[in-house]
Amino acid sequence: MTLLQTRVDEQTARRFHRAAKERGLSSYSLLKELVTKTAARKKENPWEGHWEQIEKLNLKPLPYNPVIRDREESDER
Repeated sequence: MTLLQTRVDEQTARRFHRAAKERGLSSYSLLKELVTKTAARKKENPWEGHWEQIEKLNLKPLPYNPVIRDREESDER
């Protein structure tokens, strides 16, 4: 089954059609609504607050830097 020129499996298409029917819309009207809402969302910076999130994880430093180890192993070859 196709939905706006996109091939989707039958189960996904049926679920989408059912969700649209429950909202009283056609499949394409629901798709248009979803695309419009998604496009209107403010673009967020995914790196905003990155270091704060890393600090919350309480990561322990590695006893030996794996990058250094990989470089040493590649020099041996």
